[in-house]
Amino acid sequence: MTSTLADTTVVRLYPLHIGESEDGVCEVGRVETGDFVELPAEGVDLVRWLGEGLPLGEVRRRFADRYGTEPDLADFLDGIASCGFLRVDAATGDAGTTTTGAGTPPAAGSEVSRRGVALLANLPPHRVSWLLAPPMRLLYVGSWLTVPLLLALVPSLRPTPADAFLLDGVLANALVVAMVAWMLVLLHELAHAATVRALGVTGRLSISRRLWFLVAQTEMSAVRSVPRRRRYAPYLAGLTWDLLLMSACLVLQLAGVHERLVRGVVYTLTLSVVYQFLVFMRTDIYYVLGNWLRLGDLMGDTRRWLANQVRRLVGRDPGHDLGGVPAREVRIIRWYAPFYLLGSLAVTAALLALTAPAMVTMVRLAIDGLVAPVDGLAFWNGVGFLALVALQLATFGWVLVTERRTAA
Repeated sequence: MTSTLADTTVVRLYPLHIGESEDGVCEVGRVETGDFVELPAEGVDLVRWLGEGLPLGEVRRRFADRYGTEPDLADFLDGIASCGFLRVDAATGDAGTTTTGAGTPPAAGSEVSRRGVALLANLPPHRVSWLLAPPMRLLYVGSWLTVPLLLALVPSLRPTPADAFLLDGVLANALVVAMVAWMLVLLHELAHAATVRALGVTGRLSISRRLWFLVAQTEMSAVRSVPRRRRYAPYLAGLTWDLLLMSACLVLQLAGVHERLVRGVVYTLTLSVVYQFLVFMRTDIYYVLGNWLRLGDLMGDTRRWLANQVRRLVGRDPGHDLGGVPAREVRIIRWYAPFYLLGSLAVTAALLALTAPAMVTMVRLAIDGLVAPVDGLAFWNGVGFLALVALQLATFGWVLVTERRTAA
């Protein structure tokens, strides 16, 4: 804060959710934006007193009475202002006293929830509350059991790489498979969004990346306003939808329907389900794991911890202060870090050894197609495939630039 904080100053906060205390901290945040932080008891008390509209002098007195020391209100208000918790007209006081900077908006991208499109925001929660009804839970559990059982007991149902070929032409097939895959991804994200809405909060859809892969993601940080035991449903909703759809396709095959599209959907969803268990990326199971272990930013803290280890190896001081990370989380980070590092290296190696050569071959085929007659299928297959590749590369570049601006 850049101005004097008078005892008569009253700071106005947005309505904030304060969660239950866990390991001495509470999750505090704005449900409508999904911006949440973890605060110790001292910080929670300050938020409560400020939220009650008490003058800063009274807040100081209460804090000193309870904790035996004066609070650094300037630093605390700067912190919660950066989270977007203070109103733009945040402070008033006698004789026109105001607090300069109290309403400064948070830095761009301080939370990913500020990016993306709100999904189903106008849908009343009661319209989708049936998704969490007990009978539906039985259906969901059934899908989680049906898929592995059918694949284990009926070998002919198991997907193979050949199922990825929905058309005979390589380039035309790549275009169709990409469209099918992205359609399945959007349905996966809509399942997340609908379940989040059933809990009374809203998710936001955006394009991001996981290592070297473009992904659609539903940002669900607003579910931190509900008890942890209720967060599993939205975290697992996308996977559950995938398994429901896989179950339906497998049953169709048992009934004699062996269309390429049916087998192609099973193949694509199998890859999607396996991907969600790669917890060295921010996948659905990563968030389930974080919720179960009551962790904060496991991946971010792991990256910072690894960076500190590298700096120590070369004789330099750590570049990141992890003093605020609980000791229990640091122990988990030490266990998680090898999986994160080896998994990231394995995915990168597979990309370079398998995906990149195949992509180069298809690009060459597409370029060769450009010399074919304009009224021929080969020409338009080449144009379509190159356009798809260009779009993906441009989108990936945009995501990288956005991330760098956010981190700046």
